[in-house]
Order: sequence, then structure tokens, then C-alpha cells
Amino acid sequence: LAARTSITHKMFAQLRNALARNASVFQTARTASTGANGKAWAVDLMASEAGISKKQAEIALKSLLAGIEGAVVNGERVTFQGFGSFESVARAARTGVNPQNPTQKI
Repeated sequence: LAARTSITHKMFAQLRNALARNASVFQTARTASTGANGKAWAVDLMASEAGISKKQAEIALKSLLAGIEGAVVNGERVTFQGFGSFESVARAARTGVNPQNPTQKI
């Protein structure tokens, strides 16, 4: 378990460095109409930038996302300097409208 933990910490450090170098790449890919975004794209980017296998990059990405999700579920705010932040926000309920019958409220 200790060996796996140290590998995970190393992958997170490599991921953090890759994200720092490629923050503008995420914005470009997100807005591109080529469809070259999502988990597969992030795994490819992480593997190539960090010099790790795609399987290791996939494990690191899944671990990162699970960690973020767990923290947000526990009411914490997760912030990546220069990248973005994640937090849970309570919103008031709103009335929906049936698009086929706009007078009908849902």
C-alpha cells in the first residue's frame, strides 16, 4: 500500500505540473468544435506530458476526480490556483416550463 501511495503522489505531482504548463490547452480544447476533449483527451495529455503510461494517467485522473468529488460532497471547497475551483452550492427550487405547452408549469 505504501508503494502505491508514493506512486500516486508522484503521479499527482506530475499531473499538477502538466496542468500548470497546459492550462490554456484545457480552455482551447473545451471551446474547440473538434470534440477533442473529455477524459480520453485528458488521459492522453497527462500521459504524454508526465511521461507515464495511459493506464497510470487514467488511474491518476480517476483518483483526482474521486478526491475532488469526495471533498465537495463533504462540503469542502477544492481550489487549483490558476485553474479553477469546485464547491457544492445550494440553490432554491425553481418552476420549470413544459416546452411543448409553455402555459403548463412543472
